[in-house]
Order: sequence, then C-alpha cells, then structure tokens
Amino acid sequence: MAKDWDELATAWESDQVNRELTEKVFAELTKNINLEGKHILDLGCGTGLLSEMMSPQARSIVALDASEAMIEELDKKELTNVEPVVDALTRGLVAQHPAFRKQFDLVVAVSVCEFLPHLAESLEIIYSLLNQGSAFMHWDWIIDDEDRTSGLGMVEMQDELIQAGFAQVNVTQVFKIKTKQGSTLSVMMGIAIK
Repeated sequence: MAKDWDELATAWESDQVNRELTEKVFAELTKNINLEGKHILDLGCGTGLLSEMMSPQARSIVALDASEAMIEELDKKELTNVEPVVDALTRGLVAQHPAFRKQFDLVVAVSVCEFLPHLAESLEIIYSLLNQGSAFMHWDWIIDDEDRTSGLGMVEMQDELIQAGFAQVNVTQVFKIKTKQGSTLSVMMGIAIK
C-alpha cells in the first residue's frame, strides 16, 4: 500500500483536488478548533499540506505516514515544529516511538480512514492517544450513488467512532469537490471528542 502512495508523492501537491480538499479541510478545522499551542497528530499526513497550514499555530505536530516518499516531500518544507514519522499507526509504534510519549490535544486525518486496513483498531489507538476532552477530526470521501469504489458511509463512520469509545460524535457532510473528470465528490467531517 505504501508503495502505491510513494508513486503519487512528487505530483501530489500539483493536483488541484488535493490542494482544494486541504484548503477546505483547514477552513473547517479552524472554524471548529483553536489550534493555538496544541500538540497535534496528523495521521496519514501525505506530503504535509495540512501540517504546513497548522504549523504556524500549533505547538508541535507529529506527521505520520506509511509512505516514505510522501514524508520526503514533507521534509523539504523544513517545518521546525513538525516531526515526520514514516510508519503505519499500530500499537507497537505507539509503544516504542518517542514521538508518542505524550498525549495529543488533537488528531486529524484527511482522506485516511477509508484506507485503514483495520479501522476499528486504528480508532481505538487514536482514542488512546488523546487527552481527555480532546478531539479526533477526520475528513473522508462519502460513498454515494455515483458507484464509487472507495469512501465510507457516514452512519458506518459514526458507529465506528462510538464503538471506539468517543463520548461525543458528530459526522456531517461538509462540502463537495469537483474532479478534473467533472464528477462531484462529497466529503464528510467527523468530530469525535474523548
């Protein structure tokens, strides 16, 4: 899986859909959460588009992605308060990597949850990484009536977040993005508070 993402890394930020998605995500994020002084985990950070936008306000960011090539692109940004980590989110990583020694004030994930091989387990790990009262925010493509083969259902995602133990869960459709091919993709935003 990481190999597939490696091949997309160098052209990732020149894709208008990726840039527009990240800009809209950042607008929704800052509408809902004050990033000032927060210790943040950017899960599936890719080339670091969102980390770069959050960096001026955040205290520190751990940018995690399984694709080495994506992290190499992030490294080029030289963001002093961002610690890039090449790995998948696992209990072993959390137990052993120094970047996970303290709890997070916020975990964000953009177009990541649908690609997690073990979504329920990943959400449990995310829950365990958060300070009490802190949030996990994610944005994912919604499976809709356009016969898409990827994406998540909003009810499915809400159920998974509740199962993981989150006290407050709100999953809504927040915006749509038009692709180069002319189709329109809907995006959900989930806010889950520990």
